[in-house]
Amino acid sequence: MLRLPALPRVSPVELPGKLRARLKDGIAPSTQSLLADEAEGRDNLIAPKLVEGLAGQPLVEIDWSGWYGPPNRFPMLHTDVSMVSAAFAVPLASLRPLLPQTTRLTPARLTPWHGVLLISAYHVHRGGLGRYQELNIATPMLLDTPRRLPGWSLLREAFHGGRDPAVGLFTLGSTVDRARARDVGVQLYGLPRLLAHAEFALGSQTGLASMEIDGQRTAALEVSAPRSYLQWQMDLSHNSFSILQGQVLRSHSTVIAEGYRGARGNAKVEFGEHPQYLPFRGLPLLARPMETRICARLNAILGTPELLGPA
Repeated sequence: MLRLPALPRVSPVELPGKLRARLKDGIAPSTQSLLADEAEGRDNLIAPKLVEGLAGQPLVEIDWSGWYGPPNRFPMLHTDVSMVSAAFAVPLASLRPLLPQTTRLTPARLTPWHGVLLISAYHVHRGGLGRYQELNIATPMLLDTPRRLPGWSLLREAFHGGRDPAVGLFTLGSTVDRARARDVGVQLYGLPRLLAHAEFALGSQTGLASMEIDGQRTAALEVSAPRSYLQWQMDLSHNSFSILQGQVLRSHSTVIAEGYRGARGNAKVEFGEHPQYLPFRGLPLLARPMETRICARLNAILGTPELLGPA
């Protein structure tokens, strides 16, 4: 039985630049109010009680000068998502040139010499940014924390925990196939997010995703589960860090999913010839992934980003 995770924090936060956060008095968050402008898809809730708990939170809208789309409502709710992912050990010496130029964030270590690269693909069928597909490359990092002992327990916290505010995922590369998802990622979070053509296919035991920009591949991910496995519900909640206009942001995502997660699956990753993805091609990923996931059902609730000061 899945123990329901805590909901993310939502408040009318102060954000840098021309970003505006407004509290919507008298409107309780629900699937109806949060997804009022999203006509595509149907809700596919794993734990309706978790979403019902949103009624006790405020509803906040965030936009900026020149924003053209529907309101970006928080808590941001995604009610029907498919996902595949794979995590690989990678030498820190190869990973460091791709990391942000800040002393406040340091890479989490699997061993004294290895960090982790997490490649994830999502097909959002219904959510707060409409329907879109994404392929994301991230690494777990530590915030304002002296060097800690390496270990899988620390990385489990980064991948499916989110209880430690000093541990989170930092996006190194992201591509999506809808302009709205691209622009929110860039303008609100400062993500290196590009617009691309996407392919995503999910079977009972396999998942495949790839992205291309003007005929040039950015990245591709293929994941397969063991022949025999049990589908189960899991808590994949986590924190994320990003840098926006020289400021560190932290965001918490409450995520529950249904499918496979474990170390017995296989995965293949290819980084393409697109100029912004050429640096990833030199990463010597270990041949076998540390963890793979194939989730036909996933729900996510994102809190408002938290401003943590200069990077």
